[in-house]
Amino acid sequence: MAPAIELNGITKTFFERSWSALLTGRKRRRTEALKEVSLSIPRGEIFGLLGPNGAGKTTLIKLLATLILPDGGRASICGHDLYRESDQVRRVIGLVTTGERSFYWRLTGRQNLHFYAALYDLRGKKRKRRVEELLELVGLEEKADTMFMKYSDGQKQRLAIARALLPDPQVLLMDEPTKSVDPIGAADLISLTVQELAGRRGKTVLWSTHNLKEAEALCSRLAIIHHGALIAVGNLAYMRSLIDSESRYQLTVDDYPADLFRALGVTPLSVTRSNGCHEVEFRAQEQEIPNMVRLLVSRGIEVRACKSKNVELEEVFEKLVNHGPERNRKTVVLPQA
Repeated sequence: MAPAIELNGITKTFFERSWSALLTGRKRRRTEALKEVSLSIPRGEIFGLLGPNGAGKTTLIKLLATLILPDGGRASICGHDLYRESDQVRRVIGLVTTGERSFYWRLTGRQNLHFYAALYDLRGKKRKRRVEELLELVGLEEKADTMFMKYSDGQKQRLAIARALLPDPQVLLMDEPTKSVDPIGAADLISLTVQELAGRRGKTVLWSTHNLKEAEALCSRLAIIHHGALIAVGNLAYMRSLIDSESRYQLTVDDYPADLFRALGVTPLSVTRSNGCHEVEFRAQEQEIPNMVRLLVSRGIEVRACKSKNVELEEVFEKLVNHGPERNRKTVVLPQA
């Protein structure tokens, strides 16, 4: 079975639109929005597209939604060529954006859905059933007859998801769906995506965001995009391995003789006192830990706890974007199992 999304060497360049450039003959500035992007997303996966503002996330989403064309490369969704079979592609995708202008503000949520359902050629009882089913799914039954202009940001995003689901797509393209949504609303949208859309309905979800905690909680794999290039692709454990070959540990001891720790080759990242103990954070290879603990105990140091500490996604992101692979370097990709 073909992957849900397959990209090979996709490029996209935008040129400055400027009257002064046209009148003076000045060479227009060019922006490489996407640089040789290659990516494969299997069906049923929630895949995170992570990057700072202006990194190229929205450009890639628009390209997959057939709203813009690439300058080079090949792409397909559910086996359909993105450009030669764009009509078939549009039948298997649903687009969720943060833009409110695509809805009619003076229509109710229900009326908006009926309007867009007609564009998908849903008619009569079938359309009514579909609209009511989706209003219930996204939790807008009680707000269905309220004008869109009176919806909260979270309710607007729920209606956007309902609209994207009208044709029952196989793939959902979600461009920063929790932007401007309060934490409770964002948690509800994430729960809806994980439990219902991907869990029960088996949808493939491409979730674009710059919210690191959100990506960590939601996505099984991530791609970090920066200046239009994918600089890393894989699960979070793999992302962590790219910035540090050693793990981070926290040792809780009753005493902290600095000279002894130096003799053991431990360079603390931090030392703090808590409840009469010292908490020493350091990096080491996993196989070094048992011997280190034994040596400390043999020197009369009471070891109360020793636990590994995960590297936060924020640290991975910051190091890969600012200090990681060069912008034009080949993407680091974790092979799929």
